[in-house]
Amino acid sequence: MTIPPRNPPTEELSWTLTHSGGVLGRVRATVRDALGGWGRPPDRADDVVQVVSELVGNVLRHTHGEAELTLSPTPDGVEIAVGDHARDLLVLQRPANGDGGYGLCLLDMLTTTWSVEQHEAGKHVRARIRR
Repeated sequence: MTIPPRNPPTEELSWTLTHSGGVLGRVRATVRDALGGWGRPPDRADDVVQVVSELVGNVLRHTHGEAELTLSPTPDGVEIAVGDHARDLLVLQRPANGDGGYGLCLLDMLTTTWSVEQHEAGKHVRARIRR
C-alpha cells in the first residue's frame, strides 16, 4: 500500500491496495488519520473504518487483483469507493448461519446509501456515510 502525502481536507485520497500481510490494519489506520485531518467527528470514524474494512477485505479475500480505495469528503460526510477487477455482482442476502456473509447487511446498516457500478474491467462499490 502506498500512502499518498496528506492532502488538504477538501481533496479525495486514493490508494492502490495489493494482497500483502497487514494491509487491512494499515488501511484502517490511514482512514482514521484521513478522517481526523478532515475534521470529521471521531464517533463517525468507526462506521467509516468498518465499511472500508469490509469492502477492502472482500476484494482481497475474493479476488486476485488489486483493490482501488478512494475516500472523499462530502459536505455532509464521507464517500467511500472500492474498485476491483472481478465482474461478480454483490447480492444483499440474509445469511443462514454464522460462517460469514454479513458484509452487505453491515454495509446496508452503516451507510446512508450504497451502490455497485459494473464496468468492463470489474466493478466499484460506492457508499456514503453522513456525519
